Order: sequence, then structure tokens, then C-alpha cells
Amino acid sequence: MNAKQIVLILAVLTTGLLTGIFFGFEVAINPAFARLDDAQYIIAMQAINDVIVNPVFIFVFLGAAVFLPVAAFQQQGRRKSLLWVAAALYIIGVLAITSVCNVPLNDALAKVQVAGASAQQLKTAREGFAEPWNRWHTIRTIAGIVATIIAIAACLQKDAGKKSV
Repeated sequence: MNAKQIVLILAVLTTGLLTGIFFGFEVAINPAFARLDDAQYIIAMQAINDVIVNPVFIFVFLGAAVFLPVAAFQQQGRRKSLLWVAAALYIIGVLAITSVCNVPLNDALAKVQVAGASAQQLKTAREGFAEPWNRWHTIRTIAGIVATIIAIAACLQKDAGKKSV
């Protein structure tokens, strides 16, 4: 295995892992959170946001944004084109949406003091967070899924006269 293949594997792996996290949240955690009352929901989201920013998550989240374009730069032909598309989709549809849309909502939710808040304050905080956060989360999840599919498709491409990687 050469360096070019390792970068390609890391590009697909990090993109797929991050997308898997988002997909799991979309299909399991969000539906479970819908069953929680406002205080429980806010506490749960705050707890997730407290632990999600860790070295492994950051490596995967930022790694895909690095490995995809590096892999694209290293490849040729259709594989190169597909990886550039996957990179652009990931960077815009996952990284940028997370940074510009989801993180500011997370930061605002972190300021909510559940203890001592009225039921109306908790309801207002949840309503101001959940709908836009879930909308952007769905968009970034779909972008991640499509970027992963495109990156896998790139791996399956053959360059003229060469075997697939």
C-alpha cells in the first residue's frame, strides 16, 4: 500500500465515519429526544455538545476536509473529478453548515440555565434551537451521505490502463 492509497482510504474512512455519526443522530437520537420534555432535551443536548468536541471527533470531522482534497489532488482522471466533487460537497455541506449554522445554535443552547428556568423559558429555548438545528443537521447528513457515496464511487473508478485503487 502506498501513500496515495492510504490518503484515499483515510478520505473515505473519515467521511464515512462522520456521516455515520450524523446518520445515527438523525435516525435514532433525534427521535428519542423528541420524547423528552424541554428540560431533559436541553440537558441532553448540552451534555452531547460538552463531549462531542474531543480529539477523535475533531480528527474525523476535520480529517475528511483535509484528506478528500489531498486525495483528489493525488489522483487522475474520473477518480480525481469525483473526489473534488466529494470534497466540495463535504466542505460546503458538512463542515461549513456545521460551523456556520449548528455550532452557533449549540453555543446559544449552552448558555441556557435549566435550573431555575420557567417552563415557558425552557419551551422557548428548545423551540428556538431544535427546529433550525434539526433542519441544518438533516442537510449536513444528506450532504455527508452523498459525499461518502461519491468518494466510494471514486475508489471504484479505473484510470486508463490501470487497476482500481
